[in-house]
Amino acid sequence: MTDFRPSFVHPDIDSDLSPDTPSAPPSTVDPELAALLVAAADALPEWAELVIPQARLDADLALDETEFAVLDTLLRERFGVDLGALRAGLDLDALAALTVGDLAELVRR
Repeated sequence: MTDFRPSFVHPDIDSDLSPDTPSAPPSTVDPELAALLVAAADALPEWAELVIPQARLDADLALDETEFAVLDTLLRERFGVDLGALRAGLDLDALAALTVGDLAELVRR
């Protein structure tokens, strides 16, 4: 897995931006990623309206552990990324802060 830095890990404000600094999350979510989230949540298509970059996977989208496991499988199959490994390296506050934008950044790498 590459060096992924979730959006809640911010670079020092005083430091110069380098090519290694992650870009801001897009203002919209890739439709394919949104479809994977809808599938993992086994939600109605209208639920996709909640899938915005700032939406937290836990608090805003209310994904449970079973849905995270399904999402992990879907992301591995489609994008070759390991959501489980990312989540395993985060503390409770970071897990709670994980957003759709963070997922979008993860699949872009």
